[in-house]
Amino acid sequence: MRASRPWLAAVLILFCLPLFIGLERIDLETDEAIYSFAVDRILETGDWLEPRSSPSETNVFLEKPPLKFWIVAASIKLGLLPHNEFGLRFWDALAGSAAFVYVFLIGSLLAGPICGGVAVLLLFVHGPLVFQHGLRTNNMEAALLLAYSGGMYHLLRWGRIEDARSRRVHAAATGLFFVVAFMTKFVAAFFLPLVAGICIVSAPAYRAQLVRDRRLWGAVALLVAALILPWFIYAHVRFGRLLWDVMLGAHVLVRFTGTLMADHRQPWSFYFISMSQSFGAAGWLVVAGLVTLVVQSIRRRSAEGAMILVWAVLPILLISFGTSKLYHYAYPFLPPLTLAAGYVTSLFVMLAPVPLTNALQWVEDRLALVPLLRTIPAQPRIVRLIQVIIALSAVLAVAGAVTERVRFELPGGSVFRSSGIVRPIVVMMAAGILVRMSAQVSRVFAVVIALSVLPIGAYYATLKQLPEYKQPLHRAGVCVQELQARGGLTPGLHVNLPSDDMWHPLYYYLRRIQPWTRYRGEPTDVLNRYLYDPDEWRPVLIGEENYRQFIHRGGSGVRPAGATPAMITAFDVIVLLPGPYAACSPEAPLHVTRSPR
Repeated sequence: MRASRPWLAAVLILFCLPLFIGLERIDLETDEAIYSFAVDRILETGDWLEPRSSPSETNVFLEKPPLKFWIVAASIKLGLLPHNEFGLRFWDALAGSAAFVYVFLIGSLLAGPICGGVAVLLLFVHGPLVFQHGLRTNNMEAALLLAYSGGMYHLLRWGRIEDARSRRVHAAATGLFFVVAFMTKFVAAFFLPLVAGICIVSAPAYRAQLVRDRRLWGAVALLVAALILPWFIYAHVRFGRLLWDVMLGAHVLVRFTGTLMADHRQPWSFYFISMSQSFGAAGWLVVAGLVTLVVQSIRRRSAEGAMILVWAVLPILLISFGTSKLYHYAYPFLPPLTLAAGYVTSLFVMLAPVPLTNALQWVEDRLALVPLLRTIPAQPRIVRLIQVIIALSAVLAVAGAVTERVRFELPGGSVFRSSGIVRPIVVMMAAGILVRMSAQVSRVFAVVIALSVLPIGAYYATLKQLPEYKQPLHRAGVCVQELQARGGLTPGLHVNLPSDDMWHPLYYYLRRIQPWTRYRGEPTDVLNRYLYDPDEWRPVLIGEENYRQFIHRGGSGVRPAGATPAMITAFDVIVLLPGPYAACSPEAPLHVTRSPR
């Protein structure tokens, strides 16, 4: 592993550190707001065993065990992290970074650091994983990805080493990662022991190791039970059947056999189609890697290769039978797909130079028969000049593979341009033949070809997207509270929604604007006062259809000219910000005759 340290440093710098960029610059998403609300209520009430469920200040959150809430709330409570979006998301970026490291280490075990590096690159440029309910959001997926990646790595290490003490460490780590997965997302953790069990039982070497370490794994099972059971016992005693109806019935059985929400119902092929779209041009590399890994695992009887394949295929097939499908359910099973792509890339870089070197050396032997060319290797100055040409061509080829176009200004104002990799490679090969450096040139050629097929452009696009700023609800909530705290304005928020349910980010960011007044009827007079009377200006949270009816029924007839309130739209709900509150909206006020859509 010592030789992989530079690669590991590159993984940390290129893929792990960027996950932390701009965490505080985006409003919380739907599930994020639910989980962040639970964290906030733990900090507000001091009740760590019963986190609250948005949008209720009192209902207990029973959908999942509370480990993630405890970790986030404890770090904020101790002052280690700020109580904002960065602090709420920090542990997800850290878990994602640790998962990247584990994926790199698995790839290094499987086929070397190139395999691991390519696997992490493909995960980093996988847009949904990074930006949608993934590694930079306060959700459960980053912790789950880490649990699977870390658990599989330590299981592989346990099966490969002879030292008893090291085996104990890796077995215990595998068990602890299962605890993290189970106490984070409950049943989603069961694919980890399922994959591990199938692979151990089917591989003679692992099966023999299991028999030898049966007492060790018995102790690990006891440790896992000791860490998992206390909260479940407490919750069962406290809530009884309600706990299991919510956690197991509604959020497991109904999701797999029915659906909690109509838009979650998807065809059986949903995950395969979504993966194909998300991997994009790199999808063919994943397919080639899986095929290669199947062939090589059979030829070499590789238990490690078989474990990666089972991890990649079995869980996706099983969750495809469920009726309720969301793409982030597949996140823990993306690493083996990218490891397969890294595997075939690593094989290419290692094996491709051999036939190319043989071909170029055959050309060298033919050219050696030409008297003029035969004397070149004996001329040190000429050799050094040609070696410089080879080095420059190699740099241009690599740059062309990474950036697609190279351009820089030469002294005197002239401009040098180079695009693509063909011309630099041709020059490099021709020069290499002249000085009999075919072996070195062939290795550079293999690296350049590998770089040219990897999604380097997607890496740059991901980096550009990281610092994006989009916080309309955060800004509005803080701004309104500050304006009302100064005095002179009517405090509170007026809510006119068909029910008490609302989009969770709205509740999260606006709940501290107190008091709330509610009205579910035809609110023409009430809205006219709050939106157009300077003595009673007040922010209004209203359903879009209610606002349409308000305008249609003559609410606009009493509004002063130019007094249309600014607004923030969120799905079918509108936040109206009249008078001085308009400064709290990132959107320009809409014209009085314009539909709120």
